[in-house]
Amino acid sequence: MRPVAMLVFWACLWTGLVAGVEVLTNRQTGLAVNQMKGLTGAAKSSDSTLHRWVFSPDAGPTSLRRTVGILFLLVLVMLVLRYLKEVANARMSMEMVFYIREGVYDKLQRVGFAFHDAITSGQLINRALSDLQNVRAFVQTAVIVTLDIVLAVAFNIILIWTRSPWVAWLALIPLPIWTFYILRFSRIIQPVARTVMEADDRNVSIITEAISGVHVIKAFATEGQEISRYVAHCDTYKGRVLRRIRMFANFQPIIRSIAMASMLLMFFVAGIEMIRGHLQAGDLLILGGAMGAILGRLQQVSTINEQYQNAIVSARRLHEVLTASPTIPENPAAKELPAGAGEVVFDDVTFGYAADKPILKNITFTAKSGGIVAIVGPTGSGKTTLVNLIARFYDPQSGSIRIDGMDLRDATLTSLRTQVSLVFQETYLFSDTVAANIAYGRPEISLANIEAAAKLAQADEFIQQFPRKYDAVLTERGASLSGGQRQRLAIARAILTNPRILILDDATAAVDPETEGLIRRGMKEMMHGRTTFVIAHRISTVKQADLVLVLEHGRITQRGTHAELMAQEGHYRQIAEVQLYGDEEPPGSETNPSHMKRVKGERPPATAGPRDPVEIGAADKV
Repeated sequence: MRPVAMLVFWACLWTGLVAGVEVLTNRQTGLAVNQMKGLTGAAKSSDSTLHRWVFSPDAGPTSLRRTVGILFLLVLVMLVLRYLKEVANARMSMEMVFYIREGVYDKLQRVGFAFHDAITSGQLINRALSDLQNVRAFVQTAVIVTLDIVLAVAFNIILIWTRSPWVAWLALIPLPIWTFYILRFSRIIQPVARTVMEADDRNVSIITEAISGVHVIKAFATEGQEISRYVAHCDTYKGRVLRRIRMFANFQPIIRSIAMASMLLMFFVAGIEMIRGHLQAGDLLILGGAMGAILGRLQQVSTINEQYQNAIVSARRLHEVLTASPTIPENPAAKELPAGAGEVVFDDVTFGYAADKPILKNITFTAKSGGIVAIVGPTGSGKTTLVNLIARFYDPQSGSIRIDGMDLRDATLTSLRTQVSLVFQETYLFSDTVAANIAYGRPEISLANIEAAAKLAQADEFIQQFPRKYDAVLTERGASLSGGQRQRLAIARAILTNPRILILDDATAAVDPETEGLIRRGMKEMMHGRTTFVIAHRISTVKQADLVLVLEHGRITQRGTHAELMAQEGHYRQIAEVQLYGDEEPPGSETNPSHMKRVKGERPPATAGPRDPVEIGAADKV
């Protein structure tokens, strides 16, 4: 609430004034009734006319007119104050939502990948929307309504005390009973509210997954299966919500019964006081109005309690996001990455997403400035993890990584990541124009530079076929484009940032070999003078590398140029021969088993003879 402190002050001020004027209005109404009763009892029946009350210059009617005039003025003031209170309350609420939402989104952008790995996107969406609204509703209620309840109850008890101390004591009786019952109820309802929100999180996650994976669902015709899964979770959610509703439904009658018993007891005592002549008719009206205001306010406690039980769970979930420590902390004394040509040094680096399960083990190598480093290896060997460490998406558990002599942990994240550009294996495009997607890292860049980058990435040709060319708006995630087109736009985006280190994570996997060759030739100029890391499975891409690293089970098992590795036994020659010879076993494979098979002690299967050319039969067609 700190950013909206002034709005909170005004909202509280108007709330306090409304409560005070309301009590004065009730008191003024009782005084008017007492004066009317006095005039009616003192005057003769023939004189008890409306004309005499309105126009008589006598002291009694004059006093009554003054009392009614003040009452009318108080009502007008109360209407104005209520308007100001509602406006200030709404402004406070909306401003507060803005700052909380800004804080949550800012934190989500700044926390590292490890945080997003631990919490699903559905949970984060629900926290940024539903949980935020729960907190907003409660804080608005807690600040304004709670203050209104406290002031109204206090002012009305003082008003009752001035009329009858006994009735004032009766007005206080419900307070300890309600407090005890509400505290007891809170302990029971909070776990129930938490299970409701967890079920809602799961529903949002299912919807998010279904929308993202709609192509897979359609491809496997599993619409019915997904609907059944979602309906099952909705039934669980409904059952938990109904349980919460039942608990609050049982809570309300007890609160109302206490209020009704207090009201009846007050009227009973006030009636006895009137019979004894200690109270007048107007006093009874004041007591009834004050007691009604007290009990009405106290009944709002049940609503506040319901909002509180939801909000306290939501607040804890939001607090978990807002106070999440960055998984990649920035050194307070961090400096800008020094100027350099992009030399990268891995010095005995070990890393694992879980500290006890390392993915990379004792990785040591040097990527010379302006060189091309190709990283190959079987699936799951840690290739993508290795290049992610260069952009400092994660920090290694041991060892260090240096760029141009500076440890990455001593450099500011902004200066580092503006000098490292990545083309990810899975391309993500935003719902924006083609030009905006290419210029995402440098939105101020000119269209001529955007077109030049697109030409280098072999994307200009298909962009020119769009009706609006570079102003064409892409659908969500670029779904209207082919995989190869999306990847070429991602390459153009990386080229345009003009980094000193370029990382291509299997960037040409979705393009045909001919286009890959065009892209490779177009990027030669781009790679010149920049350190480039290439994760690839095609030997044609790896051949141009100055250094090839072979990763197996998180360790570098081979290193060298393409020619050097082809002269060695091992994984590299195995995958190269598979690509060169296709499905046939390479010559001599029986006597020279692959490195992986040799390690495992396995012998390769016997080489089958070449398949005789036959006419395509039914089995082949299938």
